[in-house]
Parts: sequence; C-alpha cells; structure tokens
Amino acid sequence: MSASLLTRLVSLVLALGIASLFLPAQADELGSPAWVISDTDLRSGPGIRYPATTSVAKGDAVTISRCSDRWCLIAGTQGWLSIDQLSFGQVARGPYSGPKFETGRGGPGEVCFFDGPDYSGNSVCQPAGGTARDLVLLGWDNKIASVSVDGDVSVNLCRDRNFASYCVLINQSTPKLDRLLLNAASSWQVWVAPSEKEDPDPVPATDKG
Repeated sequence: MSASLLTRLVSLVLALGIASLFLPAQADELGSPAWVISDTDLRSGPGIRYPATTSVAKGDAVTISRCSDRWCLIAGTQGWLSIDQLSFGQVARGPYSGPKFETGRGGPGEVCFFDGPDYSGNSVCQPAGGTARDLVLLGWDNKIASVSVDGDVSVNLCRDRNFASYCVLINQSTPKLDRLLLNAASSWQVWVAPSEKEDPDPVPATDKG
C-alpha cells in the first residue's frame, strides 16, 4: 500500500470518528427503577383524592421520576403511585416483606418504634412477623430513639439496610437505644412464633436482654 493511500485512509477514519461526536445521542429515560408490588391505579396527582388515570399490575417494571409526600411520579406518564405500592429492590417485593425467623419470643405481641426518647414523639407499631428491609422507604431511616415491647415478642434492629452491620435483639421496652442504634437504625425484623417461620437461619444479633 502506498504512503499516500495509507494517509488518505487514516484521514478518513479520523474524520468519521470526529463526525460521530456530533451525532444526536439516544436519550435514556432518567429516574430510579422500581417494581409495582400489587395491582393498582395510577393517579393524576400525588394522592388518592386525584382521579385514576390508568392501571398497573403487580410485577410491572417502572421508572420513578421524582417523589413527593410519599407519592411518586412514574416516568413516561402523568401518573402518580403511592410509595407503599413500590419496591426499589431487584424483585417486586413490598417494604414489609422478608424472611421470618424462629424464636422462643415470637408473639403474640407488638413492637412500637418512637422517634423520641421515653416513648415520645411519632410512632409506628408492628406485630410479630413485621419486617422492614429499608426504613428509607417508610420514612423511618435513622429516626428511632426508643422501642416499646408489648407481649411475648422481640425485634432485631439493625444499623444498615437488609439487616446488615450492627444488630441488637430487643426483647424488653427500651426508653433510649444504645449509641450505635440511637437515630441510626435502617431495618427491623419483628420475630414470629416457630409455627410461622419461613427461613430457618436467623440473622446473628447481639442479645440486648
């Protein structure tokens, strides 16, 4: 191959490469991927007071543009869906879903979580078997300051999502959590009776009792 022909080929390749930089890029749909966890309707605004616009089915994959007051706008539509109807994990799974573990203190009973010490402030309660893998989705991430235990029940409270990192098994009312969990918990498991178990392998925890 002559030097002049090689030079022309190199020039052509460079020209094509530079031209490709100015071609319009394929626009990607921006947002967070999520799953619909039950058959429901999209609303025209962030709340049940707004009329339904269309329906979505359990297991549908959607993209979330933004969220407001626990309602999320579905990308590519004008429809809103409650965050309680969405899962942001790898599968369609609700925020209270998860494995249930065998324990001698599995209920009946109820555990209540408070955002203030000495059982003060806002609260949310869970019966035996209640599970939250990611408290961000429930608006309770890094907020729990005290825990009340009513009945023969206990809760595994963890610093990180999906019951990871430092965990404590709480089986009695605690007016103020220890410093590693105080306003720092991100997941919980309220333990159930042996007859209700779904997973035989409990997550290791430090017994606070």
